[in-house]
Amino acid sequence: MFVGSRRLTLCLVLTASLLLSPAAAAQTASGDWSAVKAVETGSKLSVKLKTGKTVEGRLAGVTDDGLSLAVRNEHTDLKREEVQSVYQVRGRSATKATLVGLGIGAGAGAAIGLAADSSSDSGSFEKIDHVAAAGITVLGAAAGALTGYFLGRRGGKRVLVYEAR
Repeated sequence: MFVGSRRLTLCLVLTASLLLSPAAAAQTASGDWSAVKAVETGSKLSVKLKTGKTVEGRLAGVTDDGLSLAVRNEHTDLKREEVQSVYQVRGRSATKATLVGLGIGAGAGAAIGLAADSSSDSGSFEKIDHVAAAGITVLGAAAGALTGYFLGRRGGKRVLVYEAR
């Protein structure tokens, strides 16, 4: 039994190291202003200033001294010394979230439908029980897809581009 727990521990450590190494490799130096220069013009940014204020808008331009954002059709110039952090806001895929919700809802609906179907011993109503189980599966899939769609549409993913040191 002790040998089995050693193998389990070894497997968990190896799995964790394999999963964490790509995440560590993907991280970049966030104190580099050239990362802000590499952001495509027109991208949606969220800039936190050292005063605590946050400015959100579309990137109009970047220089060595600062950046310019289009906020409500007006250009706002921000000096590099005033900037605490810059996040690029990327939209989430509603399609992916919808498909994940569809799968989870269908699985939950099927499990509930089959559990309800197996608990009845009515004998002559087997076809009706199967139809009810299928109907619950379809309802679960629809509810999951709607939930996934609305969760996928709200908010955006914020990716750190720059942080002052």
